[in-house]
Amino acid sequence: MIIAGILFLLGILIGLSYGYPAIVIASAALTVFFFPLWLIRGEFSFFSVFIWIGYLFALQSGFLLGGYFATPDDGDE
Repeated sequence: MIIAGILFLLGILIGLSYGYPAIVIASAALTVFFFPLWLIRGEFSFFSVFIWIGYLFALQSGFLLGGYFATPDDGDE
């Protein structure tokens, strides 16, 4: 839950600051980091796939929330 919360906050920051390419790169980095970590430690199982999906959901839902709250720079000041 702590990792998912951190990923949610990271997704909000990405949504506020960057666009879609950044969330794709972050999702790929998450995958490239966790799967080898689980394989090296011998913890990879069917349940790990569900944990990975939960981590991706946390990251990407944070991105969507951050993108929703991001104010567009329209220049109407």
